[in-house]
Amino acid sequence: MIKKLTINVVTAFFLLIFNGAAYAQQPSLMSIKTIPAPEGNWVYFPEGDGLMVIHVSTAYSNTFKVWRVPTGTQQWENRILICNEKGNKFDWTCVWRYTKDDTIHDHFVVEASGEGGSIKGSINVTRRHDENHPQ
Repeated sequence: MIKKLTINVVTAFFLLIFNGAAYAQQPSLMSIKTIPAPEGNWVYFPEGDGLMVIHVSTAYSNTFKVWRVPTGTQQWENRILICNEKGNKFDWTCVWRYTKDDTIHDHFVVEASGEGGSIKGSINVTRRHDENHPQ
């Protein structure tokens, strides 16, 4: 009887590990929403001053970061940290203010971290120029 119980416990343990239940603390990025809302694969900002709101719903995260990364290859070293928050929350909000003078054609990398690791998402952001803007 004890041998059968031991086998059942060991089997259950391996099933938990291989099904991911043993890593329940790994953050899971559930959704990223922005204001303004994306159009296709990009979020477009109008000319002038403004702000972008990034709202992220996660599970099991205790650190939230948002990086502004220029577009192009090999640009991670040129990133700028725009939000860095800590706490045990499910909903995170980052507000980024920009001015009319900011050149904007970037990726915003969102990272949620917990005890079991981290997960990332990306937002493409650029300006929508009015008809009279010199391209």
